[in-house]
Amino acid sequence: MSSSPAERLRTLRAVGGYFPLEGKSRIQLAGADRVRFLNGQISIDVPGLIERVARPALLLTPKGKLCAPLWVWKDSESLVLEMEESLRETVLARLERYLISDDVELAETPCETPMFHVFGATTAGAGALRISRTGAEGFDTAAPPSDLLEATAPELEALRIERGLPKWGKELDDRTLPQEARLEALAVDFDKGCYVGQEVVSRLRSGGHVNRRLFAFVGSLKDVPAPPLPLQLPGTPGEPAGVLTSWVQDLELAQTLALGYLNRAFEESPSFVATNPDGSEVGSFTKRPIPI
Repeated sequence: MSSSPAERLRTLRAVGGYFPLEGKSRIQLAGADRVRFLNGQISIDVPGLIERVARPALLLTPKGKLCAPLWVWKDSESLVLEMEESLRETVLARLERYLISDDVELAETPCETPMFHVFGATTAGAGALRISRTGAEGFDTAAPPSDLLEATAPELEALRIERGLPKWGKELDDRTLPQEARLEALAVDFDKGCYVGQEVVSRLRSGGHVNRRLFAFVGSLKDVPAPPLPLQLPGTPGEPAGVLTSWVQDLELAQTLALGYLNRAFEESPSFVATNPDGSEVGSFTKRPIPI
């Protein structure tokens, strides 16, 4: 008997599942200076990486804005960067710009095919890449498990939004500062050495502030408009409070879960109205705790 959509999501949350990896690119760094060089480029402590355990990291501009969100891991005598396929050329160009006299070789490394990601309460086999792609413990493997559900793209999007995970092209772009998207908690090591963009990120932590921040919301939409959707306070038409960037229907609550940004002046407000760009109301939302 087939499970209902709500039952499938409950199982994926509680037990876990798997999905095929697609749309990823990898760059391998080899050479005697690879650790020192990469440590000066990204936001986490590269010498502290553990073999075959991936960590999220950020490649930033000198002004502290995102070039790319990355996964980084140590693999024997090399380091591996993984990024969205659309960001491959951006990452390569950025690394090559700072690669002067360093003993470092950059090579594009194709992802193994087929490759699957398994998440949830399943133990990784020896040598598997441990990586948390869905906000839960997980690992990559060449063979799909036989005892778990294969998660669909809409189900993965639902898990992403309810777990508060920002995504490139939705919550993240080349104008985003790490603290706006709350990326500093997992993807920035503040006690490491200097790297490109560190001055801005550290200054924001020590005494500055960002003009907007990522929040989670729950509410309802009257139809299915295209993102992004402006947010405003109830009864104050035209005053921009923020924007919704992603949303999904919660099948059990019969409500819409969403991610978006609030402008700094509106962070303490509990309720918001979502509008079309022309100002017509399409829904209402309240803030909810964001897991990250």
